[in-house]
Amino acid sequence: MTEKCPLVTIIAICYNHEQFIEECLQSIINQTYKNIELIIVDDFSVDKSREIMLIFSQKNIGINCIFNKYNVGNCRSFNQALKIAKGKYIIDLSTDDVLKPNKIEEQVKKFEESEDIGIVFSDAEYIDEYSNWLGIFYKKNQRIPEGNIYEEILKKSFIMPSSMMIRKSILDKLGGYDENLSYEDFDFWVRSSRRYDYAYVPQILVQQRILNGSHSTKFTQKHNILTPSTVQVCEKALLLNETESENQALIIRLKVVLRQCVFTENYNSGKQVLLLLNKLKGNSWDTRFFQLLNATKIPLNCLYLKYIAFRKHIRFK
Repeated sequence: MTEKCPLVTIIAICYNHEQFIEECLQSIINQTYKNIELIIVDDFSVDKSREIMLIFSQKNIGINCIFNKYNVGNCRSFNQALKIAKGKYIIDLSTDDVLKPNKIEEQVKKFEESEDIGIVFSDAEYIDEYSNWLGIFYKKNQRIPEGNIYEEILKKSFIMPSSMMIRKSILDKLGGYDENLSYEDFDFWVRSSRRYDYAYVPQILVQQRILNGSHSTKFTQKHNILTPSTVQVCEKALLLNETESENQALIIRLKVVLRQCVFTENYNSGKQVLLLLNKLKGNSWDTRFFQLLNATKIPLNCLYLKYIAFRKHIRFK
């Protein structure tokens, strides 16, 4: 190990998490690893989150709080904190999630095995709004890609964002998150995995909270702003691709995104996806079927939401 206990910065982003923020922050205080810098960014919450943050920071000296004067979104909020972060490693945490006590210790240990590792991630478990256990992120015996995961992440997202720890030098080189996007995960995975290795810790190190109004549920909403950002990242990926195999991986992703465009009634984004598929010569019978649905603009979101609710019920019952 090059350093016994390198500084780890946790950037905790809060938006209307009054019910959960104290549990989240306490999970940071309870870490077995103690060399931690905590920066909390409140993105203009309208509940009592700010008051709770202030009380917590008064009881725990050394916490840096940033209060946005208006809502700027996750990407910009994170970048504000990144500019002042001093840690060798960074954790991007939403204040409705909870860290397991050994998360930082285990991930730093993994990082210090090799300078080639840029990002470390782990397994996770789901909890509900009352912190009741719902399930585990990875399926039993699921193959978890490591090392150069670029092609794999193009095909399918398989990382729990809250489980990650990132080498700060990588975030600095990438210029942080892209503030032109409405969410950061997919874009960061694509840009970072093109150049840096990922490593997996086979332990449950974080609890991801499942809420009806959480960020992840917005992907299924009608005319959501997340789907267009996904298409933008796919356009970036096409420019980054170097092999035909990578192009084929992107085609797999684009077909999924096309269905998402149709089901969320993001028809203009659907047109962009079809243009990308044409460039990649990735059209097929299923593509043409969804192309027809996208062109006719049949409203399917209501049925889609019922299907998603049914799947969620089956998974977490």
